[in-house]
Amino acid sequence: MRDPRYRFTDDVRASTRAIALRMLHSGKVAESAVQLSEWIARTEDLRESLVKAGYGSSFTSDDLFPLFQSYLVKASRPAASPARHGSSRWLWIGVLIAVIVAAITFVAFTGPAG
Repeated sequence: MRDPRYRFTDDVRASTRAIALRMLHSGKVAESAVQLSEWIARTEDLRESLVKAGYGSSFTSDDLFPLFQSYLVKASRPAASPARHGSSRWLWIGVLIAVIVAAITFVAFTGPAG
């Protein structure tokens, strides 16, 4: 097994993220490095990407499993609620427009009669 500080390439990270998302969508998530290895063996497109990046020679599913678990946690976490400042910004824009319309109306009706 590799040193825990082993840094994976962006390709490996992207492939591992795709594996986690596919498993979550299918409802069948690997619970061990062995199950992850079996799943990778059955998935041609992602397996090729991982092998090109060193899967099987530089690292194994034992090394990949902690990264895979972190992506599962991130992907299954509920989405953050939208920030409140966005709605307050629209409130201020509405107030500004109302003040401008009121000012134009006031000037139009109180201006000099001619």
